[in-house]
Amino acid sequence: MENKNNTGLVIGLIIMTVVAAVFGYLYYQERNITTKQEADLEVRVNELAMNEIKLDSISKQLDAKIIEVKGLGGNIEELEKAKADLERDRAALRKGTIKLGNKIKDYESFLTKKDEEIAQLREENQQLISKTETLTQEKAELETSKKAVSDSLSGVVSKNAELESKVTVAAALRARNVKVYAISSKGKIREGENVKAKRIDKVRVDFILEKNPLTQADNKTIYMRVIDPSGATIADNATGSGKFQYEGQEQGYTISQDVMYSNNNQGVSILYDKNSAFKSGTYSIELYSEGFKVGEGSFSVK
Repeated sequence: MENKNNTGLVIGLIIMTVVAAVFGYLYYQERNITTKQEADLEVRVNELAMNEIKLDSISKQLDAKIIEVKGLGGNIEELEKAKADLERDRAALRKGTIKLGNKIKDYESFLTKKDEEIAQLREENQQLISKTETLTQEKAELETSKKAVSDSLSGVVSKNAELESKVTVAAALRARNVKVYAISSKGKIREGENVKAKRIDKVRVDFILEKNPLTQADNKTIYMRVIDPSGATIADNATGSGKFQYEGQEQGYTISQDVMYSNNNQGVSILYDKNSAFKSGTYSIELYSEGFKVGEGSFSVK
């Protein structure tokens, strides 16, 4: 009898040791994931800020060359096309829809090529200026324009801090581990997959607001859209629905909730109480804040 008790004790100790090791490994992995996310975010922010600064400098140089070449009577078509292309790239970069790759080097090479053409154009123009007093006067006006552009370029360095402060994409909130739960009238909670309509009285959406060193810790309004199987946003003024701005357009939301963002991977829950029954099908959940889509999830009703 005593041997059996000893054997049971040993087995229990082995099980406890294995469980402790598993929990330790999961904790270590979670910390590693968070640290890597922060490091990746810092790299993306620095890269975006530096690219913004470089593109702004190139844009100023293109402006200067357009003014100078136009004043010298040269063709500014290529310069204007390059300026238009650059502005499109800047807009795409701020939206996070483009990676510049070698484009900055291409723009710099284009500027070098134009410097050579402008130097030749200046030489030809100088020869003409020496022939008539009228052309001499035009040259003086050109120099005045060049100085004005040069003064504008001198302000590039002072604007670096302003450019970095405008990198709002990197500072946007991010919601991860978005989970949807169905709650019955009796308070029973089920994860939102293939839940019977009669068992859904409320919907609860849980998520984590990620830590972001660039995001200010203050009150944030989270707008939640519940989109039915037909693609329409569920909205009812009686349950707190309304409108918000997203990408320059007015969008409807199902319910909103104010959250005091503490910048520490905090957990957030939003509870939605629908006045009518849910139809069968798959529903989408979209979360927005401060002009950005911050997370999404789904649940299905059978």
